[in-house]
Amino acid sequence: MACNPDVLKNVPLFALLDDEETCVLAGQVELKEFAARQRIYKTGDPGGRAYVMVSGRVRVSTVDEDKQEVIVDEPAAGEFFGFASMLEQTPHQTNAVALEESVCIEIDRHDISVLLERKPQAGMDMLTVLGRQFHAAQELVRIRSSRNPNEVIEEEATMGERVADTVARFGGSWTFIISFAVVLIVYTSANVALGRSAWDPYPFILLNLSSPCSPPFRRRSS
Repeated sequence: MACNPDVLKNVPLFALLDDEETCVLAGQVELKEFAARQRIYKTGDPGGRAYVMVSGRVRVSTVDEDKQEVIVDEPAAGEFFGFASMLEQTPHQTNAVALEESVCIEIDRHDISVLLERKPQAGMDMLTVLGRQFHAAQELVRIRSSRNPNEVIEEEATMGERVADTVARFGGSWTFIISFAVVLIVYTSANVALGRSAWDPYPFILLNLSSPCSPPFRRRSS
């Protein structure tokens, strides 16, 4: 789809172009429409083209060593994605998917060459965009490297695993050990004091059967 020059005027990178230059660039680039959940490109695809957000929502992501998706960017209107691969003419190192119906400007290396010939100052604008993306990537690496592994495990744990961990923590705590010792002392003392009226006289068979820490009682054969 042909690109309207007015659309380019809303892109910060092209804001310095005059009307004539804007019309020339609009005649070279194309508007691309993407449906919700449509893949724009995937890792390994030829990086011959980059995209500028016009409307909608796009997610740029990669996959880490644990096969988990890592969100690299969700470009706002007027921002590039796939730009570095297009300039280097190398395969894309990320995946780009439209999260909803989206419209993007598709641009290639030749279009950039024409733009720089006519408006050299636009080169500084592109460097600014790349600088922001570089800083965003650095921040992503910093955040992921500083994450506590225990926090990651806690986030991914199921309800059953959380309950099991809670029980295990309590069962190994001094609170449980002291409480259980007190219960044993009270239980055995009460049964000894009651003598023949005790509900569980020595050797405390009921206690042996119900205690999680004591082995089952075995009656000696006569």
